[in-house]
Amino acid sequence: MKLVAQMVGYNEADRWLREVLEHLTHVADEIVFTDDCSTDNTLKMAKEYGCHTYKTPTQLFTSNEGQLRSMAWSNLRNHAEDGDWILAIDCDEKLWATRRDLSLRDLMEQSKYDVLNVKFYHMWNDTQYRVDKAWRPGNSSRMFRYYRNGRFKDSRLACGSEPTYVQDLIRNRKYLSESGLVMQHLGYVRDEDKHAKYERYMAIDGGDFHAKQHIESIIDPEPELVNWSS
Repeated sequence: MKLVAQMVGYNEADRWLREVLEHLTHVADEIVFTDDCSTDNTLKMAKEYGCHTYKTPTQLFTSNEGQLRSMAWSNLRNHAEDGDWILAIDCDEKLWATRRDLSLRDLMEQSKYDVLNVKFYHMWNDTQYRVDKAWRPGNSSRMFRYYRNGRFKDSRLACGSEPTYVQDLIRNRKYLSESGLVMQHLGYVRDEDKHAKYERYMAIDGGDFHAKQHIESIIDPEPELVNWSS
């Protein structure tokens, strides 16, 4: 049984990718990286860190995220077997295990649960995360057992990072809520990234997939922040 990290990325070489991969190589047994036609050194960097690398024939994220996630999932078939664990993680995210009494390996070896809660924190600068509005830390299902028949919503945006069967597992009470796993999202740490994300989401979303108020809150001048402690 192994932990396989699944990542997709586009032009991430000058952002958090190196730092994230450096951290992830100490967490996951293997990393499967699907590059969405990057024009920088993203693919080269992924190879440098030993990732199994794939490349989409055309850029998909801005046209159909569901197709991109489905293609990335199909790449997992070469590296994961039923019962392995998958960590769905982006190029600006870090996973941490915080429980002293239960290691990541312990969580993987138990047989009662097939989905592990990963509490999600949006870092708003180098040392603080955001807690107001829809940015407050929330639960996610980013770590789950691999089953080959995974499917994703056919949605242009907001299709989720996990295949649809994960929700079935949760409904069947296969979800461990107190796993102690947490994830830092670094995508809003830099002010230039906040504004770039705001402009991108307004251009390709505009409220069709995410609430427009939520998108606009990216550039709130005085968000409520709390110090991070790993």
